[in-house]
Parts: sequence; C-alpha cells; structure tokens
Amino acid sequence: MGSAVEIARHWQLEAGIGFLLRLLEARYDVLYQSLTRQNDITPRQFGVLMALYQDGPLTPSVLAERISSDRNTLSEMLKRMIFRKLISKRDNVEDRRSIQVQITAKGEAELLSVVPAAAELQNLMLAPLTKHDRAHFLKCMQAIAKASPPAPPKASHD
Repeated sequence: MGSAVEIARHWQLEAGIGFLLRLLEARYDVLYQSLTRQNDITPRQFGVLMALYQDGPLTPSVLAERISSDRNTLSEMLKRMIFRKLISKRDNVEDRRSIQVQITAKGEAELLSVVPAAAELQNLMLAPLTKHDRAHFLKCMQAIAKASPPAPPKASHD
C-alpha cells in the first residue's frame, strides 16, 4: 500500500464501497417511501414486524440478533412500536427474568399492508441486474454483512 498522498491521488470516490452503499441506501429509502405510500412503518420497523410475524414472540436480545441491530437502538424502537400498539410485551414463559415482544393484530395488519410494496421494492432495486447477477450480488452482500469484524491492527513498539 502506498503513502496517503498516493492513495488519495488515485482514489476513485464513485467506486468506493462507502459511497456506493450510501447511494443504494438513499435509493432504497426513496423507493420505500414511494412504493409503500406511508410513513408509519420505517424499513427497520418493517424488519422487526417481519421477524415477529415469522418467528413469533422473541426476547429483545434474540430479536436484536435476528435483525442485526444493536440492543440500545432496538430498545428505543420497541418503545415507540409498543406505544403505537404495533407490538406488545409479555412475560417470557421460558425465563421469568426476561420479557418477550410479539406482533399485535394492528402490527400484523400494517405489516401485511406494506408487504406487496416491499416485495416490489426488492425487484426494482435488483432490476438492473440479470437473474444470475442478482443471486451473486445478494450472496456477496451477505458474505460481507455476516463476516466477523477484522481484528484491530497490533500496535507497533518501535
């Protein structure tokens, strides 16, 4: 790897992963709002509702792992979703020291009302790719997303 000056001179901003991820996220957000025609369920809340719909009641810890969210962020989101009656809390029958959250009838109805648009969104986001490239692209994204974080560089003792 070259010096900082050399790296900066040859950097291709438009080809950088951070740049491209931000572009994709912005495109996704615009399409999500446009296709679902609502502002009540955010993409992250959609993930919570879908996980609870598919898996049933979950502890916040298991839910956080299932949707790849940190617990603090999820905790705040769950409070808002409970307030809006999209989900509810209940005692965990397997471990009385914890709670479980579950989707409510209102949450299920709201989830199912946006599912067709969310499915269309998936197709629109991947539309520029061939069927083969779609599968490969998603496989690559999953590999990167699920990879263990790299170990921090060791400090040199010169």
